[in-house]
Amino acid sequence: MAFWNRKKKAGNPGITDSVPVEMPQDGNIPGKSLDFIEEIADTKQEKFSSVDKKDQKRFVRECCESAMENDKQITEAKKEYEKITSHLSDIQKIDRISGNDRKEMVDICKNIVNLINERNRYKNRTLTITEAQMRRFEPYEEELVDEIKKMYNAETYQKAIESDISNLKKEKELLYNEQREILGRQNSLKSMAKVLSVLIVSLFVLFIVIYYALETDMTLPYLGTVLLAAVSATVVFLEANKNKRDMLLNDRKVNKAIGLMNRVKIKYVNNVNMLNYNCEKYSVKNAKDFEEKWNEYCKMKEYERRFRENTEKLDFNSECLVSLLRENGIADSDIWTRQALAIIDEREMVEIRHVLNQGRQRLRESIEYNEKIKAGTVQQIDELITRYPDMQDELLGIVKEYSALSV
Repeated sequence: MAFWNRKKKAGNPGITDSVPVEMPQDGNIPGKSLDFIEEIADTKQEKFSSVDKKDQKRFVRECCESAMENDKQITEAKKEYEKITSHLSDIQKIDRISGNDRKEMVDICKNIVNLINERNRYKNRTLTITEAQMRRFEPYEEELVDEIKKMYNAETYQKAIESDISNLKKEKELLYNEQREILGRQNSLKSMAKVLSVLIVSLFVLFIVIYYALETDMTLPYLGTVLLAAVSATVVFLEANKNKRDMLLNDRKVNKAIGLMNRVKIKYVNNVNMLNYNCEKYSVKNAKDFEEKWNEYCKMKEYERRFRENTEKLDFNSECLVSLLRENGIADSDIWTRQALAIIDEREMVEIRHVLNQGRQRLRESIEYNEKIKAGTVQQIDELITRYPDMQDELLGIVKEYSALSV
């Protein structure tokens, strides 16, 4: 039972923290206000109020689906986290290179930077893309087209999720108003029943007094009063049953709305985290800005291809740098041929560290959030199974069914 038995461990299992790094102090999240995100990201999900067995099984299935979604998000985030950790480890290894290797590495990097600057002089300076943005795009050049499409899709999906959240909030408010109306009708019915009871008792007392005082035949008034009492009791009973059925139906609708809201909240937070992470990763504001900068980047690369007289020298120095870095145990040595400036410029290296640390912090928060949500979901299932022991076998069967799918 994969996700059911998986327990949360301190320090996020599967994340290697062997690289001590400074965590970013800036906690701002671009694109959405912190208050709105914190409201949606509230991990205290609304409690489920069971109505019948069908609702219990539906709720357990929804919880299992949520847990599987959490596992998926955690796995993806951990993979990306390991990539960033490996890159940070490479930076530390580069910093520890010394002696002749250090001098040779710095000389090669200076040659690479000079050759790149010489080539850049041929570029069309009317383009608005910056050198910093070029360096940000270069390591991910092959995947940027797909990333732009994903960001457009994610933004469209985000609007749909926000619309769903707004609609669900309105629906819940309407259902709660309906509950108050039903309770108001029920209270009015109770008051009416009390008044009728007092009236009928008063009539009986009056008839008794008249009978003994005037010795008049009160059979018809007695029968009329009895009929009035019977009709009144029937009306009150029917209305009370109707209110009970309306309240039961309303409870089911509220439970359904709560389940949907909890699932939509999780999707919202994961989508926002993914959007904000990609905005930071590629230094863009949104999908439109991403596409515009990508178009500028493509034009710049086209100009570069026209003026490659120094290509052989650049390739030669790049191969030397890769070979030297591999000899010193750098895992992803190829990427440093496009980030040679960082090796000779400490400020550039600090910026790279900062970006990687920000990304790692964002991924850690995403993992912690999903693990917390998953733990709460599993706890809700446990509480439901404990609360309804007669449904234990059926509910556990549903859990086993979803656990088998997640293996």
